[in-house]
Formats: sequence, C-alpha cells, structure tokens
Amino acid sequence: MSNKRTPWKWMRRAGILLAVLGLLWVLVLQYRMETFPDNPSADGDVGIVLGSALKQNQPSPSLQERLERAVVLFQGGKISSIIVSGGLTRTEFDLSEAEGMRAYLIERGIPDSHIVMEQKATNTYENLRFSKRLMSQNNWHTAVIITHRYHMLRAMEMAEFLGYDQPQASPVDSKVLSKFWSKLYETAAHVKWLQDQLFLLMGFQA
Repeated sequence: MSNKRTPWKWMRRAGILLAVLGLLWVLVLQYRMETFPDNPSADGDVGIVLGSALKQNQPSPSLQERLERAVVLFQGGKISSIIVSGGLTRTEFDLSEAEGMRAYLIERGIPDSHIVMEQKATNTYENLRFSKRLMSQNNWHTAVIITHRYHMLRAMEMAEFLGYDQPQASPVDSKVLSKFWSKLYETAAHVKWLQDQLFLLMGFQA
C-alpha cells in the first residue's frame, strides 16, 4: 500500500514546491515593479509616452501623469521631441490614444512640430516596436521611455528585446491609480510577456 502512495506523495510535494516558487516569483516581481529606480538624468533624442485609455476623447487622469512627465523633460531640455504612442483601442472613441495625447501636449505648450504620433499600437510591445520604426525614420538614436513605475519593468524588458540602444527610463508614480490593482494586472501582463517572448524567439508572432 505504501509503495502505491509514494508517487502521489511526491506529486503532491512537487505541486506544493511549484506553488511556493510561483508565489515567491510573484513577490519578487512586484517588489521589482515597486522599486524600479528613478533616473533624474535620463535624456535622449526623443521621449516615448506609452499610451493608455482616453476618457471622453481626452487623456485619462493616469495618462495625463505620463504626459506631464514628458512636458517636464521637454521643457528641461532632456528630450527634443516626443512620440505619443497608442492606437484606436475602443470603437466608441473618435480619437486614437495618440491623437488625444497630442492635443493635450499642444495645450500644455509643446510645439506640434516636436510631436510625432504613432497610431497603430494596441499594446505595450507594439508601442515600442512601432515607435522604434519612427525613431529610425527621424534619425533618432536614443529614447527616454515614459510610463508608470509599475509598468516600467516590462516596458524596459521589451525595449531591450527590440534592440533599443541603451534606452533610458523615466518612471512616474500615480496619484490616481490603485497601486494594488495596477500591480496585480501588471503581474498577469508580465506572465503573458514571458510567453510572448518565447513565441517571438521561436519565430512566431505573439
């Protein structure tokens, strides 16, 4: 009888071990999201603002936080141009995320001639992939990536995967988003990124 139970006992122990390791991985990941370092000296040829939802065709309060960081960097001479990246993600909207962001930046005094729209992206990977093409077209070599701190870890991993040349990060802390739910969502998104990265390395589209 004991011999028959042995395989199940090992399977149960293996399951418990995997669950513990998975929990530890999540905790480490969330710690890395929370403590992603600031970089006050971040500068580059262009700043890339990663898109997020519009609200009534206007940037949501959380997206405004990212845009305000771009304004600060531009006015401080850290970047000379801004890519606003985000497509038409919801059919009830009249504007793409990029169009909404561009209008906001113009209202904040950024010259239209210094703003480039990327309007095809529907996720973070596409934000960075399509923005990199625009960098090549405009002969820009270095970029400062602008997004929230909890999102920056995955964004930087994607930028490095896509071959960005020493990308700089300018993480933003949110005063309007729930930290718990943002990090929970981002944990799930990071798991999906690991899967997508494997598919991309194998030659498949994620």
